[in-house]
Amino acid sequence: MSSFQALLNSVDFLIIGHRGAAGMEAENTLPSFQRAVDLQCDALELDVQCGKDFNEQSPLWVIHDDTVDRTTNGRGSVSDMTESQLRTLGCSNGAQIPTLRDVVELVALQSNGRKNVTAINVELKGQATAKPVAKLLGDYPDLVFLVSSFDHRELHAFREVDQRTAVAPLFHKWQDQAIQIAQDLSACCVNVAARLATPERCKLMRQQGLAVLAYTVNSASTANKLKGMGVDGIFTDRPDLFIRE
Repeated sequence: MSSFQALLNSVDFLIIGHRGAAGMEAENTLPSFQRAVDLQCDALELDVQCGKDFNEQSPLWVIHDDTVDRTTNGRGSVSDMTESQLRTLGCSNGAQIPTLRDVVELVALQSNGRKNVTAINVELKGQATAKPVAKLLGDYPDLVFLVSSFDHRELHAFREVDQRTAVAPLFHKWQDQAIQIAQDLSACCVNVAARLATPERCKLMRQQGLAVLAYTVNSASTANKLKGMGVDGIFTDRPDLFIRE
């Protein structure tokens, strides 16, 4: 698989593991991503942020919240914590907060020689993540990536240094200019909250060559309804419910 667009073209309905398999393992941890890979998700999704005093040698941290309070045994803002502080924290399953390279290496190792490569959707969650993400992804030309964000300025910053990797603007509220926002980014798809998907919106986006991916869907009935509307795939915490025979 050469690109995320090629993946969209080859799969009838994408199943994307949300923060790995967040309904089965502690979210955004290596065991969660391993579970998503084992369940043969088409892609896995993760969130990245920078720690304190970020520089070119610093890792990007895979964690959703601005603070570590909810998902680890620590307290404090991710952006205020040093690498050594973040590495001492444990998640509920005993795993550490992984770095983006940790997760990409996990996928790269298991994709080696396989026809069906698990794609990785990197969500730019923290500020100033665009350029370091672009630099890291450049080290893995054989893997398939999608870069998304609610912060469309970060996506433009990503586009300034990477014109090749697929991108997708994220929306939790509908915006009438969503298609224009996507086109300005040369996006391949638009990622929306499931409640925002309607047949009319999906038709409009498809007419402009944009796929529609919906989050977060944890029931087969909801997924089937969305597929009927024209949605091209879902993010799910429970990829086990969508195993293909």
